[in-house]
Amino acid sequence: LIRSHLSSFYCEPLRVLQLTMYFVKWLLFITISPLPILLSISFAWTFLLDYLSYLVSPPPPSSYDYIVVGAGSAGSVVAARLAEAGAKVLLVEAGGPAPSVAHIPAMVGFLQNSPIDWMFRTEVQEHAGLAMGGVSSWPRGKVLGGSSILNYMLYVRGNRRDYDEWRDMGLEGWGYEEVLPYFKKSEHFDSEVENKDEYHGIGGDLTVTTSNHKEPIIESFLKAGQEMGYDVGDINGAFQDAGFTKSQVTITKGSRSGTFKAFAEKHVGNNLTLLSYSHVNRILMDGKHAVGVEISRFGKTEVYKADKEIILSAGTVGSPHILMLSGIGDEQHLADMGIETVHHLPDVGKNLQDHLMVGLNMDVKEGLGTDPLAGLYPSTAAEYMEGKGPLSSNACGGLAHIHTEINADPRPDIQLHMASITLAIDHGFSIFPNFGMLDKAWPWVEPHCYNSTAAITPVLSRPASKGFIKLKSKDPKEHPMIQPNYLTEKKDVDTLVAAMKFAVKLSETKAFKEADAEAWGPDPFCEHLPFRSDEYWECYVRHFAATIYHPVGTCAMGTVTDQRLKVRGVRGVRVVDGSVMPSIVGGNTNAPIIMIAEKGADMIIQDSGRSFVDKEEKKKGKEEL
Repeated sequence: LIRSHLSSFYCEPLRVLQLTMYFVKWLLFITISPLPILLSISFAWTFLLDYLSYLVSPPPPSSYDYIVVGAGSAGSVVAARLAEAGAKVLLVEAGGPAPSVAHIPAMVGFLQNSPIDWMFRTEVQEHAGLAMGGVSSWPRGKVLGGSSILNYMLYVRGNRRDYDEWRDMGLEGWGYEEVLPYFKKSEHFDSEVENKDEYHGIGGDLTVTTSNHKEPIIESFLKAGQEMGYDVGDINGAFQDAGFTKSQVTITKGSRSGTFKAFAEKHVGNNLTLLSYSHVNRILMDGKHAVGVEISRFGKTEVYKADKEIILSAGTVGSPHILMLSGIGDEQHLADMGIETVHHLPDVGKNLQDHLMVGLNMDVKEGLGTDPLAGLYPSTAAEYMEGKGPLSSNACGGLAHIHTEINADPRPDIQLHMASITLAIDHGFSIFPNFGMLDKAWPWVEPHCYNSTAAITPVLSRPASKGFIKLKSKDPKEHPMIQPNYLTEKKDVDTLVAAMKFAVKLSETKAFKEADAEAWGPDPFCEHLPFRSDEYWECYVRHFAATIYHPVGTCAMGTVTDQRLKVRGVRGVRVVDGSVMPSIVGGNTNAPIIMIAEKGADMIIQDSGRSFVDKEEKKKGKEEL
């Protein structure tokens, strides 16, 4: 449109193109630059309101049945279920309310490195992320809803054998048939798929859909999968072992379904007390019995007691961090940090696992990828008022579970994400710096900024490389050391190399050729190697493989916690979040974490002598009367 108008004034095609490029870049700058300011203003405003309320309101009770630390993907669910069951619950969150812009799916790329992000950084990696200086940014939600506010809203459960593997480790009750009811319990699936009743729930708190806006390149992706011999269907259902699908997402009428809003918000003020902008320093121990928490809130230190249990739902970074600050961890490491050991539990912080992604970037036919200027069109706002249109897109409308040529596991070893964006989407204003890319990469990206782009993005489903989290000091406010040890196992490199070869074959199908898909040329870090040789792809993987934000495993069942999620060797503490996974599942981790929270809450209620099932049956009986 811009080019056609400029053409009426300038007859030289090159001049028209240059002016178009200049105009688009400045439009993007004008559109994007206020967003960080708006996020900061929103954060400051809600912080001020909370502080004023803190000054004028009577203090909350000092004792509760349960204290839940972290109002994220797991903690919001646990707190809600315990409150429903009649328990008095304190929910403690370091952040505050999510800003309105965070609930617009298309704004997801602008939430990182903002006041609602913990902004963790890994240690420098020797074998991975080299195009980012070896440092990975780890966005984690510091906000009500936690990382369910920062993530790309993808609802993926993994493979049934992942959970059977947990069961076979001796973790009774964690097999697929036992966890499936908890997936279904939280879910309200509003789209149509085969065998819907068998695999999906209706009437749960969390809306899951396939009907948000998806860019046209997604249809090319699905057709390409069929050309490669894969079925298109429900990868959370019958096609867990292999298949292509439209993404299932946690979006309600075009708006992000964060877990706090979906589960916990309605209980606040009843059985649930919420403390936002409250940083947990440590768990208070009486011998080896947890009795409360110490928190920092608005410059003061406060203590709250729990009559029954403390539930840590602070995430894969936060939960082991708090345990170690509380004297629960490796005795020698705690002594090195100047912390008195309450209980020697050497595996706290170990077993860190994470999925890595690496993209095959492509230019595609105009209009098939994400339009970076769509937010400026009046029609876009009108569509979004109806829960539709580009603003309801999460820019990843297609997924697949596939097997590379080297896979010996019956489970798929790679998950594909079909992204309708690349690093070129916003002219380097946001996505490029979010990944911490080195300047050397920009000349490779820049020529594609004026094209419609997309990326076939393989994700390593079951990494062999494992890392750890340790304290840097005993200061609760200092971020811990995050050492993921990415790509230290050659198997991980080989799998991603095989995945890139698969992605190239997929990009060369008839479906992608009809989309005018053209993969980008050699990158500046590996251009000295024969293009698309095994050596080139290994170099490419080691430079561009990056976290897809799925860290798990640092308070694993079987080592740190037992099968009922109780911390071993102490009383009154459970961990209920992604850190309890003994092995990472083969898919995005948000849905499994919500399942863990549903099952964990049920265990807590059962162990308290109150049965959630009995409560529901009594309610049902009253209704029948």
